[in-house]
Amino acid sequence: MLSSKFNEFYILNKLALAGLITACKIIGFQFLAVVVASLAVLLIQNQNSALSLFVGGCCGILPNIVLAMFLFSSAGATQLKTTMSRFYRGCSIKLILTSIVLAVILKSQLFLVGFVFSGFALALVAHVLAPNSFHLTLLGNNNGSKW
Repeated sequence: MLSSKFNEFYILNKLALAGLITACKIIGFQFLAVVVASLAVLLIQNQNSALSLFVGGCCGILPNIVLAMFLFSSAGATQLKTTMSRFYRGCSIKLILTSIVLAVILKSQLFLVGFVFSGFALALVAHVLAPNSFHLTLLGNNNGSKW
């Protein structure tokens, strides 16, 4: 009896782990895009512009990390209600966290507003443009084809 519960728990953790790994790849791609753009701005503009772009990008990435942790803390058909509850809770926290972090950044007046929003937008677009193989793995298609 205990062995079957352990195996069920282990399988659910494997499913959640697969989703979490895919989410980490997507978040890593976002971070890479923000870092490359920040380095390009550093070479073209100045340090304050590059830092503002980086901070804005991190403001878009940090809430995605929180959502991924909430969403992939459980997985499996038997955990559907729990997964949906965590998804809604994670989305709510993501929106609140994004609002608070952006408000603090803009209220501080230490960063250039245009570059902050450019970095934030870049992080959001990078999430959508993340390589297709990351998203397909999340859907369970590991062979790389769409069908």
